[in-house]
Amino acid sequence: MMRIPADHWLLALRTVLAVWLALFLSMRLDLYQPAWAILAVMIVTLQPVMFTGGTPPIGIIIGRSVARLFGTLFGAIVGLVMIALFGQQPMLYLLFAGAWLAFCMYWVMLEQDEHLGYVMMLSGYTATLVSLTAIGTGVDNIWSVAQGRFSETALGIGCGLLAHVVIAPRFGSRALPSALSRFLSQAATETLTTLAEPRSQPRSQATRDAPLKALFQHYQQFEKLRGLARLETRRLSHFIPALDRFASDGLALITAVRELETALDYLSHCDDGERWLAELRQQALPLLRAIESEPDGKPTERLSLADFDWNDDAIAPRTRARAELVRQRLGEVLGLLQHGRRLRNALDDPTSSKVKALPRERRSRVTHNEHFVARYNAFRVFIAFELLGQIWVHSGWHSGYLAMMLLGVFTMLFAKAPNPAAVVYQFLWGSIAAVILGGILLFLVLPAINGFPLLAIAIGIPVAVGTLMTPHPRWSLIGLAGAITMMTLLNLHSTYTFSPTSYINGGLASIIGTIASMITYSLFRQRSAQERIETLMAAYWRGLARLLREKSLPNRARLESRLYDRLGRLVALGGSDSAVREAIDLHALALCVWRIRRLRDALGPHRAEIEAWLGDIGRRVVARRRHDPAVWHELADEAVGWVERLYHQAHLPIASIGEIAMLGHLMREAPGVALEARAGETADEIDESLDGPGDADSETTASTSTATATPTSTANATSGGSRHAD
Repeated sequence: MMRIPADHWLLALRTVLAVWLALFLSMRLDLYQPAWAILAVMIVTLQPVMFTGGTPPIGIIIGRSVARLFGTLFGAIVGLVMIALFGQQPMLYLLFAGAWLAFCMYWVMLEQDEHLGYVMMLSGYTATLVSLTAIGTGVDNIWSVAQGRFSETALGIGCGLLAHVVIAPRFGSRALPSALSRFLSQAATETLTTLAEPRSQPRSQATRDAPLKALFQHYQQFEKLRGLARLETRRLSHFIPALDRFASDGLALITAVRELETALDYLSHCDDGERWLAELRQQALPLLRAIESEPDGKPTERLSLADFDWNDDAIAPRTRARAELVRQRLGEVLGLLQHGRRLRNALDDPTSSKVKALPRERRSRVTHNEHFVARYNAFRVFIAFELLGQIWVHSGWHSGYLAMMLLGVFTMLFAKAPNPAAVVYQFLWGSIAAVILGGILLFLVLPAINGFPLLAIAIGIPVAVGTLMTPHPRWSLIGLAGAITMMTLLNLHSTYTFSPTSYINGGLASIIGTIASMITYSLFRQRSAQERIETLMAAYWRGLARLLREKSLPNRARLESRLYDRLGRLVALGGSDSAVREAIDLHALALCVWRIRRLRDALGPHRAEIEAWLGDIGRRVVARRRHDPAVWHELADEAVGWVERLYHQAHLPIASIGEIAMLGHLMREAPGVALEARAGETADEIDESLDGPGDADSETTASTSTATATPTSTANATSGGSRHAD
């Protein structure tokens, strides 16, 4: 027998008590449909549980509750307007209702802010719920339907939120300091390992990739908890700008650690490289060990690595450039670690004088908009809604509005899932079980009930069972689907009348609406993870080409923000340790180009020629769909040629020469080639299957089902899936 954890029992207790409170208040206040209040409680409570596997942090509940409240309000207003304008013209209603769904879907797919996207999602399908309910029950009741939908949703939200706040609340932001400590400690550990690594016997690439992925996972955990801070506690409210700033700096820290490995490999080829490395170790090791063991310790004065004390005539230019490159990258790692340590210390001691040195303004984020997939999903929702609507209108099927309602809900709710057809398939079984259980409640249990206590028990038992199922991935969708379908069918406010025909029609309509959603997702397939990687890579190369050619440079924070969003998706879609390393290498490549362009004024008479060479690289990277390692090696050799030429220019700063050398070393690693090859193999297989015998759809389905969620969509637990890119 499976043992149910105490946390799941506590979650069930919260949910049942919130449902009872919502049921009591809605019936006491004589609201339009008490089942809607119960449904709001269960969705606000259980939907996050599907993706957290237990009691969600109170910040998630608060964010979802507020977003659901505003989304329901806007959707109810739009539903009123549509019925007022097109209530007597079904063809025009279908056209404009489908267009509203498509518009909201387009916004949801582009919007990176979790809560604003959730507002638009609710606005989309609430408008259809209100208007379709009015059409199914009588257009004259539209005001009562809209008012009831909003008021009962607000009541359910309040009851669910109250239960989570009063009964053993879980504050995710309390784990934020420890998550930041683990990230800083892991970064210091990896830096120490890199510095201590014998250059004569370097670690294999696979051995290097694993800790880099672990470091990235610690960073993702910090990112997830950072989003809860502004919702859960006012104590950390004045740290929000600093936390947002360190979100970008954290990715820069990972990249700096990776670049330090590359710079050390580069220095190891010099005969006297160990001499200069030993000098850097002597300065850096005490601080790194202190941060590794006590990331939450008192921050010290900022450590700046001293310049090398060498005779320019006695030390070879090659050694000077490579040693200076290591010093710069190690200095960047130390600076970011010390910044993170100051922030970590401030979280424990908000009155510390160090708090005043933290950033006070939030850093703007630039995201990679996915216009193609947004247009595709909007088109998919519109076509499905119009086709089912034509069947509903022309068949005269009275209960068809329920099928339309569930089609709108499911197409909006799961559009961003990697394999939405499989998700809706699980919902189908939950809907069937809910129809059967709802019939038992409606025709066998409710007629024998007299008084609120017995009604509460009758409703509380299936609610508790559904809640206990939801934390388990295998059963979570069935539990939530049962709640949605049952509360759609039950009318707890009306006097009981024996009308099995009406109930059966409604149940069949709910099942047909779910099947229609599944058919929509099966016929209109999204691109596979490999195809999305190919699109992301093409977008990256276009951005890199602009960075290589344009005269004006973007702000570094803006550049890092764009890279963070795009490369984070590459990591999620790739999934492996090597995918993390490749994404970090691509990030390092763009930042290295940015540094070279920033230092272009110091290149003297060589500036025009070097910028022409960089521009030529930009044209070459966008001219190819896939990049051969031989091409990268050729570009790396050109960079080495420039470095050899500039070594003898005494008036040039050694930093500029070192950055060009780093660019050559990064290009020799052939960044992105493995990701492109993985995407290309699937594309070739699909092309071959279309030219010859076989079923291309099965190939696409297999690849789609393996996609995982991105760090940006981790926060978007509403959809539970990864986003595409254009």
